[in-house]
Amino acid sequence: MKFLNFKYRKKNKTTNILSFPATTNRIIKSQYIGDLVVCSAIIKKEAQEQHKSIESHWAHMIIHGTLHLLGYHHDNKQNLKKMKNLEIKTMLRLGFQNPYNIKQLNSNKNFETSVKSF
Repeated sequence: MKFLNFKYRKKNKTTNILSFPATTNRIIKSQYIGDLVVCSAIIKKEAQEQHKSIESHWAHMIIHGTLHLLGYHHDNKQNLKKMKNLEIKTMLRLGFQNPYNIKQLNSNKNFETSVKSF
């Protein structure tokens, strides 16, 4: 994952998910929007660190990556806000909690976690 992140984004670090939008010809009508490359080890580690269920964090990362495939970005405050709102709305529709403000029971203590901006 580190290699791919460096090769395609010039960032020499690991990451949880990479999105590669389709570059198909517009004449060809296709529902293919691109590819997602996911690092399950990082997602598992992040879920534990953020006191989330693995399923919830996977859902969030797939939604996040898919929004990138659809052209959304978090390159400035306005775009970040728009993308986060879509992620939250989608997560709630799928029955998950807001990924940016999660309260979960862990070792008989309540934890509230705010996820860092990507």
